[in-house]
Amino acid sequence: MAKEGGHDPTLMQIDAAAECRPSLRLSFPPWIGAGPGPFRAPIGRAPCHDRGAIAVMFPELARGTRCFSSMSDATQRCEARLLAQQTALARFGERALQSEDLEEILHEACRLVAEGLDTGLAKVLELQGDGRTLVMRAGVGWRPGLIGALALRAEAGTLEALLLETEMPVVAADCATDGRFALPGFMQEHGVRAVVNVVVAGADGKRPYGILEVDSREARRFTEDEVAFLQSYANMLAAAVGRLRAGDELRARTSEVERLFRELQHRVKNNLQVIIGLMQLQARRAGTPETLEALRVVRQRVDALRLLHDKFYFAGDVDRVDLGAYLSELAGTLLRFHEDGQRQVRLVLEMRSQFVPPEQAAPLGLIAHEFVANSLKHAFDGTEGSIGLRLEPARGGEVRLTLWDDGRGLSGAPSAGTGMRLMDRLAQQLSARIIWAGSGRGTRLTLLFRPLPAR
Repeated sequence: MAKEGGHDPTLMQIDAAAECRPSLRLSFPPWIGAGPGPFRAPIGRAPCHDRGAIAVMFPELARGTRCFSSMSDATQRCEARLLAQQTALARFGERALQSEDLEEILHEACRLVAEGLDTGLAKVLELQGDGRTLVMRAGVGWRPGLIGALALRAEAGTLEALLLETEMPVVAADCATDGRFALPGFMQEHGVRAVVNVVVAGADGKRPYGILEVDSREARRFTEDEVAFLQSYANMLAAAVGRLRAGDELRARTSEVERLFRELQHRVKNNLQVIIGLMQLQARRAGTPETLEALRVVRQRVDALRLLHDKFYFAGDVDRVDLGAYLSELAGTLLRFHEDGQRQVRLVLEMRSQFVPPEQAAPLGLIAHEFVANSLKHAFDGTEGSIGLRLEPARGGEVRLTLWDDGRGLSGAPSAGTGMRLMDRLAQQLSARIIWAGSGRGTRLTLLFRPLPAR
């Protein structure tokens, strides 16, 4: 149909090949609003929102306005769906980085991709050690009994083999007409017509973890954006699987180290017990009181270490011990050992729970042993008295250990005997400050140290 002056009557052309990417191209003849003519004034007078006026004057433009409105609605729906997909993907990424439950992560990924692509069917297939068998680890939309039990073989001519050989996404708009592979029987039973699947990569270049797949009961063409959406979930799954597997390996190694350390502690404890037995045997043959006393002192020191290893072994903890409980038991053992029935020495314990590693517990136990043993030997002269231990927090993150007795006290500076020298060296080993007080009645030793963190 011709218009005045032979101008082209075409008013618009519409290109809507993809619903999510509609475009509208309007082409106006030069005689519309571009010079003198009968159409200039009506357009200028008609408000842009007056569709009735436009419909009367330009029916073609009215149809274009309705089409443009419907395409705008489609664009809004598409943008809303993309926004929902991106929001769900972000939330899944957070969960995949925090959760320690792989089954939960896999199931959530299946649920979200099935909802995001509006298919109702999705699954994760885990590749087994033989490199060919795949087990369904998670899925949505499948009949009960398949998850955890279904096993597929990635043989030639199968969908799974095609993906694993190329490690590129496999997309089939209609499996009935796709000659590259045959669908497994269970997928045919569920009426699957279209599929898209991607590889879930392995950690550090290792073989793939498996396959993430979305299936549709209707023939449909999955777009590049939808394949990229699915691959994003597969990448997050790969990161989560790698993190959890690394954690499992680390825990397994830690468990083995702990087992070996407990075995070592058990052997050390037994060896210390053998040494104590040999000292007792030697003490029976001692020819002089001095030799007997020297053997007794050494045996008590070895017994203090044996008690520490007992604490570690029976507690089942290889890298820390409750110092308060250990020192309390050590002091009680020493008092029972020195009981002679003629005097009564009371033990006063004010111990907070404080965990320290073995490299601190051993020297602290020896220091407490030396103090208590010396008090029992020299402080009371056969009279009654008290020996006390107090463990409490101090300023600046330090811990204060106070050892005291109410015996006769120090007559001056601490002597330079073997026990005193040993205590000074042990305090240096701990990088601890040691303070003696003994004027008047009783002796007091204060030790300030900073506990090391657990390994």
